[in-house]
Amino acid sequence: MAAIEEQIPVVDFGLLDQPGGMEKLGAELAHVMKTAGFLYVKNHGIPQEIIDGVFKSSRDVFALPYEIKSKRPRSSKFEPSCGYVPMGLEKLDVPKREELREAYNYIPYNEERLPSEVPAFGIACKALFDESWEFSKKLLHCLALGLGLPNIKVFAEDSHEYIGRPGNFTTLRIHNYPAHALNEADAENLTRCGAHTDYGTLTVLYQDDVGGLEVETTKGVFIPVVPIPGTVVINIGDIMQRWTSDLLRSTVSACIIQVYK
Repeated sequence: MAAIEEQIPVVDFGLLDQPGGMEKLGAELAHVMKTAGFLYVKNHGIPQEIIDGVFKSSRDVFALPYEIKSKRPRSSKFEPSCGYVPMGLEKLDVPKREELREAYNYIPYNEERLPSEVPAFGIACKALFDESWEFSKKLLHCLALGLGLPNIKVFAEDSHEYIGRPGNFTTLRIHNYPAHALNEADAENLTRCGAHTDYGTLTVLYQDDVGGLEVETTKGVFIPVVPIPGTVVINIGDIMQRWTSDLLRSTVSACIIQVYK
């Protein structure tokens, strides 16, 4: 593995299938999350067709007219909620540049906010939500072991007892970054998603081949999280940093506008 300051580590989840693999994987995950806080995971076991199903159906959802999408908005209250998030509703950037993105939040028990015009979307989201949780449990078990904790379920089942049930905030969030013609003024006043840390426990990120995601290194430099086929991107959030008394690192990330000439 090259220096963490120079690249984002790639961790092989296939270690779990080897003798002593859980211990080896746990040690590696603990090291990376104490330092880089961001990593790729290969051989994660999540079927590619399930990931592709969300990408495909979400394209159909975002292609719907705004008048239809906006009929099922995400709740404006601080509560778990499915629903559409239009461009301009959320701003993370400082200073407050306009952020060219829209999103759809999915949670399994709030399906009345799903777009009936694309029935495949809810089915695909439920499949990926379930697969993501199964993968996350294994990863969090390994992480707990790597940190020397006596209970390997402390970050997973014990802390997420109500995942997928009413009141739980765990969300599958699908972003769309529509194409935009740029001029010089736009380049200074627009972005995709401002620099931020995630507020939850763990983020499992599925990328397409476009790119644009960047992560801040320990030297304070942003580097691209280049899409690698067959991998998922993992980072911990503020809650996990808090639970571990700042031992693990909630890393700053952002999404920039990709410029094509």
